[in-house]
Amino acid sequence: MTNDVIIQFKNVTKQYDNDPPVLGDVSFEIERGKFYTLLGPSGCGKTTILRLIAGFTEPSIGEIYFNNKNINHVPANKRQVNTVFQDYALFPHLNVFENVAFGLRIKKLKNAEITAKVKEALSFVNLAGYENREIREMSGGQKQRVAIARAIVNEPEVILLDEPLSALDLKLRTEMQYELRELQRRLGITFIFVTHDQEEALAMSDEIFVINEGKIQQSGTPTDIYDEPINRFVADFIGESNIVKGKMMNDYLVEFVGREFECVDKGFNENETVEIVIRPEDLEITALDRGKLQVKVDSQLFRGVHYEICCYDKDGNEWLVHSTKKAAVDTEIGLYFDPEAIHVMRLGETEEEFDRRLETYVDGASHHGK
Repeated sequence: MTNDVIIQFKNVTKQYDNDPPVLGDVSFEIERGKFYTLLGPSGCGKTTILRLIAGFTEPSIGEIYFNNKNINHVPANKRQVNTVFQDYALFPHLNVFENVAFGLRIKKLKNAEITAKVKEALSFVNLAGYENREIREMSGGQKQRVAIARAIVNEPEVILLDEPLSALDLKLRTEMQYELRELQRRLGITFIFVTHDQEEALAMSDEIFVINEGKIQQSGTPTDIYDEPINRFVADFIGESNIVKGKMMNDYLVEFVGREFECVDKGFNENETVEIVIRPEDLEITALDRGKLQVKVDSQLFRGVHYEICCYDKDGNEWLVHSTKKAAVDTEIGLYFDPEAIHVMRLGETEEEFDRRLETYVDGASHHGK
């Protein structure tokens, strides 16, 4: 473990009674000073990871390290972490100042020190002057800021955020995404954020762990995760994808929908069965004779910044297109895409195998193909 690593999970399994494991043999490292997101559907195990870090539960098997020290049996109040909960868990009978000061009073700090620290924390979250405001008088976004101020006032090394934006409306949630990201940069401490919202994860994170059924499916930067999904779950869960079965003929040549296409992938076996991902925004509407695919338009929705167009080819494969161009329903159109738009996924490939294959690609090759 390097000095940059603040948290490490080693082969951690969490199981309750005789139920299937909530987490199964999970290993990863968290570096200090970064914004991490644990992303996955409900019940995938992401909140369990947060609870294990916080000390609210202990692993059934495996070890958890914090700054190189095993913390498996260290109680929650002895850990250098603070949690911001989904419902904020503020005290309704205390005003803003006393909510933020609560942890400091437990530590029995002097009043002058408490006042200075609370005012500094409130200033960090743009709530200076709100000290005497009652919690019931605060908006949803303001309550969230109070909860964050209460977390940072204790100067933790890690802040854990359990879906803290889910109760906010869309506009406020977007604003708070920017505020949280900027706050993390200013504080320079590690944030670990739990969400099931893919767009939220892509917008805010330095690193994303995509989790499903108690296992980390893939980890990496938002760009890596989006452009290089390791399997069908990740490709389908992160953004929207067109996924079809294919066959890798040779290096840089793949077959799908009955035709061969140039691609930028290599390192597969000849005639290996694979899955193909093409993102909707990488499909360009064009004339029938110019299209690499010929499709019939089934439906079209206006999404504000683009049209969402659903098409089908002659074999019944569905193709989703995001375009600024309109396409009339029941008309036939061509779809064009570059070789870099094709992402080839090997069936059953682990993240370690995937990373090793990426390393074999020549320098300067496109990051869109592996």
